[in-house]
Amino acid sequence: MFDIIRTIGAVTRTIQIDSNNHFKELGLNNNLFIYIIRVCEKPGMFLGELADNVQIDRTTAFRTIKKLATLGYFELKKDAVNQKIKRVYPTEKAMDIYPQLHEYEQKQSDFLLSNLSTEEIAQLKQLMAKLKY
Repeated sequence: MFDIIRTIGAVTRTIQIDSNNHFKELGLNNNLFIYIIRVCEKPGMFLGELADNVQIDRTTAFRTIKKLATLGYFELKKDAVNQKIKRVYPTEKAMDIYPQLHEYEQKQSDFLLSNLSTEEIAQLKQLMAKLKY
């Protein structure tokens, strides 16, 4: 059974290394691009929701979100109802690079799944949804 977990880990590390190299020139290594993709796809998430979405502990996510705001990718706004909640919105800078980030993610997905049939992909998706993490 360890081989399944090790394979998942190897896939994750391979994609992480490749993405760090690919986005280094944009200053988006260390998986920063993932945050931008998520915020562009769902603007207005509150900080904790975004942290949960990218599966990162909240303290690390909050620091990363603030860094991306400083770099000009995000705008943080207080919630209209609850002033304690900050919501994250993409800036024009983030929206401008989103197509490139999304294309990279799509190419990685296509490559990873290229040896699977449509039925196998559906089955994998179903099985992955059952995993506890």
